[in-house]
Amino acid sequence: MTVTLVLLTANDGAPALLQMLAAHGRDLELRHVVDLPGLRALLPTLGPKARLLSYLSNVIVPADCLAAFGLGAYNIHPGSPAYPGVAPEAWAAYEQAAAFGVTLHVMEPVVDSGTIIDAEVLPVPGPKARPTMAQAARQALPMLLLRQAAALTREEPLIPNKTLAWGGTRRTVGDYERMCRFGADISQEEMERRLVSFGPPGPVQFTLAFHGRTFILETPGGIMGHLDPPQPDRVLGWVCDTAAKGGPLEVKLTVDGQDFLLWAGEHRPDVAAAGFGDGYSGFVWEAPAHFRDSRPHRVEATCKGKPLPGSPRLVTFARLEASQG
Repeated sequence: MTVTLVLLTANDGAPALLQMLAAHGRDLELRHVVDLPGLRALLPTLGPKARLLSYLSNVIVPADCLAAFGLGAYNIHPGSPAYPGVAPEAWAAYEQAAAFGVTLHVMEPVVDSGTIIDAEVLPVPGPKARPTMAQAARQALPMLLLRQAAALTREEPLIPNKTLAWGGTRRTVGDYERMCRFGADISQEEMERRLVSFGPPGPVQFTLAFHGRTFILETPGGIMGHLDPPQPDRVLGWVCDTAAKGGPLEVKLTVDGQDFLLWAGEHRPDVAAAGFGDGYSGFVWEAPAHFRDSRPHRVEATCKGKPLPGSPRLVTFARLEASQG
């Protein structure tokens, strides 16, 4: 009987992951859903040989949905076993972790509590900031997936790694938000440590409580945003000015010394959900053909003369294959 593997993710990397899983599986049916309603709608169509793989998804799958998967439900946690819960890369940066990575584990109703199947943890050289930890996780992710792809597509149970166990404290959204609220007595050292640990990537708002009032901390000039991890053929990011109202901002993208001007007016649901305006602050730059050469290019994004967090970075765009004819 055919094994059905359901991929739960809204991540942009879903097509590539589906292609890789298809290449490893025999008698395999792949399904893709992006949210909990989509998953629930799929459940009545599942047979006894169904498995769930949650891939970098924020969806908390309830117990009744987990029970529908006869071959088990598994999650890829974007953090090491030492950092269960919300924003693992932020906590790893705050604690100056020497290594970081990703974890594959059995899904349970309690987040990040199921038996660990496998993990890929890499050393983190250089500054222990949040973007550095996120980069380590991105590097570890394909290694873990390639190692487990065949097992995920087969009927046999996945074998746990008995040497791995969850450690530390399982952090919640509330824990994260508390680290973004500063008291008047916070030291400069502690404030700087939190800024680099709990700031970008991802929209965040820091506040300061002083004499019964709460103040919002802004980046210089009110500019907030981020240059996101690159895609094979484009660069994404977002930017807004918290100190001014108005239309989209102009972003200068500099690639190997060549300037490109963009308007940040694309809708970003994640930015809107974080409370930064209506979310129409994203920008997209599609790499011209002469940058599609599989070689590293230096990319820097600035707005009103201020560099965006995550910038500059070295980007390698996928080679643009010549047309066959």
